Amino acid sequence: MARRPEDFEVKTSVSFQKRLTSIIDENDCGRKEFAVYAGVNKEVITRAVIYGIIPSVKSLIKIADKIGVSIEYLLGESEDKIFYKAEKPTSFHERIKQLTEERGIKFSELSNKMPFAKNSIYEWMRTKGLPSLEYLKIMAEYFGVTVDYLLGRTDDRE
Repeated sequence: MARRPEDFEVKTSVSFQKRLTSIIDENDCGRKEFAVYAGVNKEVITRAVIYGIIPSVKSLIKIADKIGVSIEYLLGESEDKIFYKAEKPTSFHERIKQLTEERGIKFSELSNKMPFAKNSIYEWMRTKGLPSLEYLKIMAEYFGVTVDYLLGRTDDRE
């Protein structure tokens, strides 16, 4: 059974709920068919559409990749439907290395500026895991890039 961080709480968003419902309607399919199409569990889509529960970052990436939009658009935080996919998509782990090198800082220095545990970056790098959406947003803001850039989905920093 997967462990959740102690500070984990279910995040909901009416904007995300409305946006996803609209996307499903535009694709002229039901929740179950959309889940299969996006490659996520049908409960992920059901919880999102009924309650506005934001799924894991991995599920958000799958959905956004399948329909070719930014995470911000999918979450209802942007009206810009245009998304420029990276020619050679990379990973969060490569991007965080690149961005810290550009800033001339170490992971420990970045961790000291962030609200997460000091060893979190090292753990994400070691396990190839991903931070929560909240932490991704905070790091993206710190580096002045989008969440999609930080995740390696696009080469467009803004």
